[in-house]
Amino acid sequence: MTRPVFSFPICALTGVLMMWASALVAQPVLTSSDLPQGGQTYLRATAVPPLFSEGLEDSGAGLTWDYSDLISTGDQETEYFPMSEAGFTTQFIFSSADHFTAFELPDLGLETGIPISGATTYQEFGGSAYKTIGLGITTDFIDLPVIYEDEEELLPLPLTYGATLQGSSAFEIELPELLYYSTDQTADIEVDAWGTLVLPSGSFECLRVKRSFEAQDSVNVPAAGIGFSLPREGTVYEWYAAGEGMPVLSVQVLAGVPGIWQFKPGSAEPSGLSEASITAISAVPNPATAGTRIALQHQGNSPVSVKVHDIAGRLVFEGSIETHNGISPLPSEAWAPGTYSATVEGQMPVRFILR
Repeated sequence: MTRPVFSFPICALTGVLMMWASALVAQPVLTSSDLPQGGQTYLRATAVPPLFSEGLEDSGAGLTWDYSDLISTGDQETEYFPMSEAGFTTQFIFSSADHFTAFELPDLGLETGIPISGATTYQEFGGSAYKTIGLGITTDFIDLPVIYEDEEELLPLPLTYGATLQGSSAFEIELPELLYYSTDQTADIEVDAWGTLVLPSGSFECLRVKRSFEAQDSVNVPAAGIGFSLPREGTVYEWYAAGEGMPVLSVQVLAGVPGIWQFKPGSAEPSGLSEASITAISAVPNPATAGTRIALQHQGNSPVSVKVHDIAGRLVFEGSIETHNGISPLPSEAWAPGTYSATVEGQMPVRFILR
């Protein structure tokens, strides 16, 4: 009996092997040495949110994200300190931490009257995750270490395409008769894509991390007679490249709006906006009682184009609003209690609360 002979062209087999080998080479794998390091300072720029953000939600292998048109509104340095520079007590309490960095407490629109002069977070490279294990609050009269009841997982280690992590965190801050603050958060973390990211400063071979979170904050300020709970949810996209420490690009999506963009600028890259074109926007009063008219305060005197979303990302208002003496009133009297995000075209979104 003559056996059938199956023929597969050598050139086709060679092509398949070359593509397979190329994919293995191109696909980044990052370790703790590629993440923030104690003793290093990282420069990142805040960008004007682009009108269009094609590809932001795309996932998969070998992608290209082109955000070369991002316009910087200014730079900010983030310094990571080695634990050898922490105080003796702090080194003892957070003995497993690898480094610490400055941290801003959430802005809940409250005047607590507490002279908080600084805050820090302490991070650790664990066996399978990079995580935050605690924070420190510095006031004029006390240094308060806060140990997380549930340490916050930030990234899986090593960082590889397809890796996933279920993150959670919980902690309390209690200053008797002054302030109580607690947060409880869960997050789904996935390295959902890899490819080439193009920024104004150049191109980077990156792993992209998608972090979707839900959180509940509780606040009580006895002196002011204020106490409430605040739900938060959103998605953060981060692009990590070999040896870059912090993400070379991060985009925070709140209430369905990709409004906070930060990226690695060039070493001598000037801001793309003149100082006069940067507008600081605030919502007042904030928080406010449901039925109150919220006003957007800014430096302009022309009508502004505004979109307002609720915490679930639903559009509750879109339109042009007249401005008088730098104040643009929102038609908020009929809006239900909740958390809202108002975006003026070309500017950072501002969040406000109706309760």
